[in-house]
Amino acid sequence: MLKSGGDAGECSDSSNMKTNESQTRSGDTKDEIIWDKFDTSSVIRKSRMARKIKTKRELSRDQVKASWKKNGGNADNGDVENKTLSLTKDDFLSMTVIGQFNLGFLLAFGHDGQLWILDQHACDEIYNFEKLCKETKIHEQNLIAPLPLELSPSEELCIREHMDVFESNGFRFLYNEANAPRHRLCLTALPYSGSGGDGKKAYQFGIDDVSALCSLLGADGGSFSSESMGNNAVRRHAGTGGAIIRLPKSVAMFASRACRSSVMIGDHLSRKKMEIIITRLRELDQPWNCPHGRPTIRHIKCLISEL
Repeated sequence: MLKSGGDAGECSDSSNMKTNESQTRSGDTKDEIIWDKFDTSSVIRKSRMARKIKTKRELSRDQVKASWKKNGGNADNGDVENKTLSLTKDDFLSMTVIGQFNLGFLLAFGHDGQLWILDQHACDEIYNFEKLCKETKIHEQNLIAPLPLELSPSEELCIREHMDVFESNGFRFLYNEANAPRHRLCLTALPYSGSGGDGKKAYQFGIDDVSALCSLLGADGGSFSSESMGNNAVRRHAGTGGAIIRLPKSVAMFASRACRSSVMIGDHLSRKKMEIIITRLRELDQPWNCPHGRPTIRHIKCLISEL
């Protein structure tokens, strides 16, 4: 009897546990789903906002593609960011300055949403370099007595045909037709660039520079080759001073002086100065590198993709 009673008690406890578990599950179900509080208005509102943002991005991308097509690019296939960019000198005028980075670089974005970084020293240096090449007048130093020259026939003819180029570089000659060929020219003045007491390095010119300039003008027999020069500026710019063909030694001199007189890395710039450095790149013949070959500008990314 006692055993039977014990079994009955155990069955009763088991029945109560099952009932409690059933009630707990029933209570959990009611907490998870509350139908009378469900509202779709927030979902609809967010969906509409997402569609507006998507439409705005697509319109912006279409504008960028149209701009690239106008500049000769092709942005019909694939992602816009993976396409080749077209940058012209006119684009420097429409760039908006963002600010200065690390006291050495300028951040700016273009009208088509492209973000660019510019080297402040390289940009200022190439401007000063081209200005020196175009505007500098080389001084002449008259010789005490005419210096006879022994030239190749091609060099002698080259000097006579390009006398204005040699005179613009500071050379003066005396021509005597009575002398034998190759000996008809005498040197009466040489180019000279003194220090002037302002810390600039003095440069000396000689007969070898006559031969170098003949080589740049296409005469046979000259020994000069710009590819053999150790100075990057000479290799890149010798004989290409715009309207005036410049001597290799003059190019090296201008590059050195342009570098020393330009804005340096570490210089703090006002917003006005940054705008001047960027916009006047439009005036240059070759604004893409400094005289020594350092790039002036590099692309970072398309800001349209961040809208």
